[in-house]
Amino acid sequence: MATDAVLQVRIDSGLKQEAEELYSRLGISIADAVRMFVVQSIEVQGLPFEVKTGFPSRRTLHAYGIAKEYTDESKVSEEKRAWADAVKRKHEDSGR
Repeated sequence: MATDAVLQVRIDSGLKQEAEELYSRLGISIADAVRMFVVQSIEVQGLPFEVKTGFPSRRTLHAYGIAKEYTDESKVSEEKRAWADAVKRKHEDSGR
């Protein structure tokens, strides 16, 4: 494959230096790494790694909002105690 096209990218100089040091330890240049990234992107037809926003989806936030709306904070410890009692009774009943 001929390498006849030029790709210029501007990045922070500190970031570039760190990347060059990393790739040097791996035995490749930053240009090799970029070529590998492009080839792998084409191979997988997308970015070669998972991309996340770091925020929950609207669906998750909606579900959380509904759950929170129906949760009575003053009764949480009472509910936990009731569950613990129910489990204890079930265990005692199964031991008979």
